Amino acid sequence: MMAGWRSALGLGIILAAVLGAGGVYWRVYMAPIPLRMAVAPAGSEAATFFAAFAKISEAQGFRVRLTLAPLTNLAETSAAIDAGDVDLAIARADFRLPASGLAVANLHQNIAVLAVCNTQAAPSPARRGTSPPPARPNTIQGIADLKGRRIGILGRGPGNRALFATLAAYHGLSGSDVTIVNLTDVSEIASQTRVKPLDGLFMAMPRGDQTTGMAIHAMNCAADRRMVVLPLTEGSVFQARNRIFSTVELVAGEFGANPTLPAEAITTLAFPSIVVARRGLDNDVVEEFAKQLFTLRHGLISQYPAAARLEALPTDRGSAFTLHPGAAAYFDGETKSFFERYETLIYILLFGFSGILSGIVWIWRSLFPTRRLLVHEEHQAFEQLLDRTRRAASAGDLDVIVHEMDELLAVLSRNMLDGRIDLELKPAFDILSERLDTAIQQRRATIAEEAPPAAPEPRPAPPAD
Repeated sequence: MMAGWRSALGLGIILAAVLGAGGVYWRVYMAPIPLRMAVAPAGSEAATFFAAFAKISEAQGFRVRLTLAPLTNLAETSAAIDAGDVDLAIARADFRLPASGLAVANLHQNIAVLAVCNTQAAPSPARRGTSPPPARPNTIQGIADLKGRRIGILGRGPGNRALFATLAAYHGLSGSDVTIVNLTDVSEIASQTRVKPLDGLFMAMPRGDQTTGMAIHAMNCAADRRMVVLPLTEGSVFQARNRIFSTVELVAGEFGANPTLPAEAITTLAFPSIVVARRGLDNDVVEEFAKQLFTLRHGLISQYPAAARLEALPTDRGSAFTLHPGAAAYFDGETKSFFERYETLIYILLFGFSGILSGIVWIWRSLFPTRRLLVHEEHQAFEQLLDRTRRAASAGDLDVIVHEMDELLAVLSRNMLDGRIDLELKPAFDILSERLDTAIQQRRATIAEEAPPAAPEPRPAPPAD
């Protein structure tokens, strides 16, 4: 019965080891990874894309499972990741990048757009070496000409207002030089122009977002004025002070063909919105998310424009953004294998196995001392038989010792078969048995030598004659 119990214990240990290895593999390569992501504004193209991404990820069995936290604006998303409420967020590079967030991907390029109502289209910038054409009265050619004007700023959060203030300050305008009208939705533009005409409209939106064209066409200019989209060429000095900005060329008619806006190709400022991950988020988790994001985007491009704008970020140290190590590993193609990830743990398990096993044996013997006491008793019985053999006075005494030795060996054999004594101790008892058997033979020889010679038997008398 004891042997059966030991066999069951051994099978249990092997099963536990197999299940443990399987559990580690499942946890590393198969277990779902729940992540919470802050998106804004609700209903935007980016929010719609990530909602579809989350749904398809779960339907197709991908590991990263997104739960979206829709917020009002990107200032709130940055605050959410700094507060530890989310694992991922969308952030504007020009406004309050989260202190505890590291970049994962370039979600899209935002373009700064300034549309104004001019008495005529603003003249094209003069070529080098020629004088600029004269401007007509009330003509706005750039941000410096907005002093005393009434400008609408479209945006649900403070980001666009902060950007306009930065550009105005760069051109020497203070907050009181321009009358600002805050607009949170395209529908408010028409209502504001009915109350009092707007001289211009400023916004920063994802390039390709239909909201930009809708907003420009919603601002009705007076009959003697014409809608014009102005270039925002702020020069290398501004970009040197603000490394996240770049310049892009807007093609003629990018915001509509009736009328054509802009009327010709112009240059404007651009900056990215990026996907950021919590700084403490595991590198392997962020790597898996980046891999899944760029894997699924190809199948979503036809339905969700935001998927087409998604780009990888540069991994060089001179980049304007600090990349999360997990995202950098994916973009650099440095994905680690199972052994590379858990190399230290594997070495500890391999080389520390003997020590762990010894500890288990020690604990087992401490919990069950009966087996140890039993071994001691049988060993002591052999020693007593050896002592009695050395003092045996006759062959009869040795015969008794041989009988007791046979009984002791029979008991010992049964205990080993029943699992009460470890089989690894058998060689020790074999040595004791051989010692006892040799001692018995030697003692028999000694007793035979010490015995007096037997008297000769009398011869029979010869027969009488």
